[in-house]
Amino acid sequence: MIFPQLSIFPLTVQFEDVDAHGVVHHPNYLKYLERARSYGLRKCGYSLEKLISSGSVLAISEIQANFLRPALLEEELFVISQVIDIGKTTIKVQQAITLHLPQNDELNIAEDKHLSLPETIFMAKIRLVCVDFKSTKAKSIPQDLKQAIKSFNQPLVTNSPQNIDI
Repeated sequence: MIFPQLSIFPLTVQFEDVDAHGVVHHPNYLKYLERARSYGLRKCGYSLEKLISSGSVLAISEIQANFLRPALLEEELFVISQVIDIGKTTIKVQQAITLHLPQNDELNIAEDKHLSLPETIFMAKIRLVCVDFKSTKAKSIPQDLKQAIKSFNQPLVTNSPQNIDI
């Protein structure tokens, strides 16, 4: 089940993020994605603190990433996040870093669950696994977290800006 609602996290490339050539150092893209996922979780009405207090954490078990163009110092970027599947113990998310805030008519969610956006400079598909905080073994995703994600993810309506959340 694809959840077409998007979470959009704006950011500006800082001096600390770049190398001597003014290009974002490659691990920082993953930091941007992490910040955007945490932001999206809060926008769903669920906090990392609540997840941890339940004895759970979400750990990355798989990343597929494509670097399409370097991000540069002081560029304004948008990290677009979309949940594409929720299983018993896993959540799959696709994320894209773009150079401008996409409009509804620019959003293209293909049948293969691939998010296509103009001016995308980085794309990733990430699998998160819910893990018991103490034992570090996989466990079921808390029902209230699943419900928060499902409630937040209402279908996009063409040219309806209230469905794009920043």
